[in-house]
Amino acid sequence: MYYSDAVNSYQKTRVETVDDLKLVIMCYDATIRDLEDAKKLHQGQAMVATYEKIRHAQDIITELLVGLDYDRGGVIAQNLSKLYNFLLRQLVGINSRKDTAMYDHLIRILSELRSAWEQVRLNSLREVPVPTPAPARAWGVSA
Repeated sequence: MYYSDAVNSYQKTRVETVDDLKLVIMCYDATIRDLEDAKKLHQGQAMVATYEKIRHAQDIITELLVGLDYDRGGVIAQNLSKLYNFLLRQLVGINSRKDTAMYDHLIRILSELRSAWEQVRLNSLREVPVPTPAPARAWGVSA
């Protein structure tokens, strides 16, 4: 019991103290992990567990979607909105398909987005710090 509480406390602190871009990347990591797990569970016919993983992935993508700042993000935020909505539509009913290839397609999209955000974060860390809005918000994402 105490170990579980310590782990939960650590994870909460980790999320609360991370910069906005790292938080977005962590969301992509969790979603990719969920879909990889869901694919394996789907292939093993563990449909209840598959649904739980898909549902968690949908929740994360929804949070990314509602966190978009269209005023600051402009076209980038609009394009991310379209991608997030596409991902959500594809996840509806994915566990009722026989073929699991769609998981790979969605994981590939998420991995490419994650790589792009990682590059943005690395570039922002190289810049001289000046009092500006959080980099994630400048790109249309708020935590």
